[in-house]
Amino acid sequence: MPRLSLLSAGLAGCFGLLVLCESLASAGDAIDRIKPEKLQAIRKDLVAFQAARQNLPRLTPYRDVRANLHVHSAFSHDSRGQIEDIVAAAKTVGTEVLMFTEHPADRYDFFQDGHQGLRDGVLLIPGAEMKGFLVYPTHSLRGLDGGSPQEFADLVQGRGGLMFLSHLEERMDWEIQGLTGCEIYNTHADFKDEKALIVSMKNPLWLLGAAENIRKYPQEAFSVLQDPPTDYLRRWDELCQRAPHTGVSANDAHQNVGIAVRLNENREAQAEDALGEKVATLDLKSNPALALVFKNAKPGELAFELRFDRYEYSLRHVSTHLLLDELSHKAVWAALEAGRAYVAFDWIADPRGFEFCVNEGTARHEMGSRLDHREGLRLAAQAPLPVHWKLIRSGKVIREADGPQLEFDIADPGNYRVEAWLNVGGKDLTWILSNPIYVR
Repeated sequence: MPRLSLLSAGLAGCFGLLVLCESLASAGDAIDRIKPEKLQAIRKDLVAFQAARQNLPRLTPYRDVRANLHVHSAFSHDSRGQIEDIVAAAKTVGTEVLMFTEHPADRYDFFQDGHQGLRDGVLLIPGAEMKGFLVYPTHSLRGLDGGSPQEFADLVQGRGGLMFLSHLEERMDWEIQGLTGCEIYNTHADFKDEKALIVSMKNPLWLLGAAENIRKYPQEAFSVLQDPPTDYLRRWDELCQRAPHTGVSANDAHQNVGIAVRLNENREAQAEDALGEKVATLDLKSNPALALVFKNAKPGELAFELRFDRYEYSLRHVSTHLLLDELSHKAVWAALEAGRAYVAFDWIADPRGFEFCVNEGTARHEMGSRLDHREGLRLAAQAPLPVHWKLIRSGKVIREADGPQLEFDIADPGNYRVEAWLNVGGKDLTWILSNPIYVR
């Protein structure tokens, strides 16, 4: 019997038959989409997208640079991620900018001690998740985090920092003046809606049973979390009608979901979560299947490990693409402040070559531009794959079309943005979300 099967059988004997997968599948959330046949269908579509994708050169001097915002490392209490591993994962998926958001603590200064500067070609920018924001200051905030959310935002932005409203599902009614922008997708918020999957992931036996499938289709398994961020986008459109808000994606990357089983000093099988906390201890003497798995093992040796949210999978899932003239802290600031960015679910396909602009004669206005309404303004969008386009003006869909390109003559003022959709594994998903162009 294979080692994984023996381990599963051993745990089944100790925990009882707690397999919840089938009974919860009817709930219709991600637990259903993680079935082998569903993941196979997703993989098939990803391969087809890769073959059909066109390489489209950018039409401006700006370079499309992939960035991940809302990233946690071992500085945060709920992560054990080492910077070497995070940078390696970034390079694997093509990320060039990592913007960290650590949970502040007395033991360190997230700005002064945080990850910053170029490391192996990846630009690191320190920040924090605090007081309801993604905070990217230009100086230490130790001792300066008091006051109301508005006062805190004024403090950070008054000294040249960036502030993004985070976890909109928890603060849909916030009205903060002068923000740089807000999250328009958050992976953790998406995960919180998958109730049946969450219950199953707390069951060691379910994780063991799903391990082979997750290992065979790791990115596809992570992708089952994705649902269109309808509520986030609705609130973002409302905020943009009050003032420009740059929309960014939030990976909320921790690498803290998974299980490991190892032999401890007492020669017991010890199950641990992804943070190294013990969740169960199993006696080998009373369980022949487990005893066979650990027969020649030494204390501390792993028999099994599964990490559902490795940094590689989390960082590949979604990103914020910045249009930069150079890879520098200053250029990142300029793009985010101007709204010269778009959000893409890169796990579906490489979005580079995507364009959304307003053409006016020979003049070109990028995402984030603020224009007066006048004759001769024409929206243009392109994508490296044929997509289903949705053109949104001030929160309302005004046109839908299919194909690799979209054009539209602007007759009325408003905030214009586009969404590019693809059908992946039988489910319609957002692939690309542009930032708006503001026509007043």
